[in-house]
Amino acid sequence: MLEALSRHIASEIKKADPDGPTSVEVMEYAIGIKITEISAVFMIAVMGWITGHFFGALLALVTIMLVRRFSGGAHFSSLTLCVCVTTAICVAIPFVSLNLDTVLIVNACSALVFVVYAPNHFIFIRKTKYHKYYKTICILVCTLNFFIQSHIICLALAVQAFSILPLWKGGERKWIRNWREL
Repeated sequence: MLEALSRHIASEIKKADPDGPTSVEVMEYAIGIKITEISAVFMIAVMGWITGHFFGALLALVTIMLVRRFSGGAHFSSLTLCVCVTTAICVAIPFVSLNLDTVLIVNACSALVFVVYAPNHFIFIRKTKYHKYYKTICILVCTLNFFIQSHIICLALAVQAFSILPLWKGGERKWIRNWREL
């Protein structure tokens, strides 16, 4: 559904400017990403408000989006599925209550996954000069939660850590990588 919408918008833009330098496919990809982001934020805000966990759902989303930017992770086969699953996860997280010991254990496990696998981008990205710090940023967010001790941040980090494991199609199959490239 979101793919069709982004394709339609890109086609209309190309019709309005047929000599423009950008192809329909490139515009469709960029528009699709923006529509997905906006749709996810909107859906999570609405569902969080309906369920009475508005700020908790948004905290889960912000945590996932922040860490995902630096850790990478698996992608769904469609944008619509991405929005639906992300919404379900972020709205469900505030309903799960964890005791302090569980928060610390799950947070430590997430940090360990980030130490070993972050960043694990399942699609090609252009590495920047700051790419080597991505792992450190992920670990710092986990470390910060040892002080905050938020069960919402803990579960969001666990979900994101799970998404970078090399279990998914297209994921890295090597356990040890060339660390100089990071």
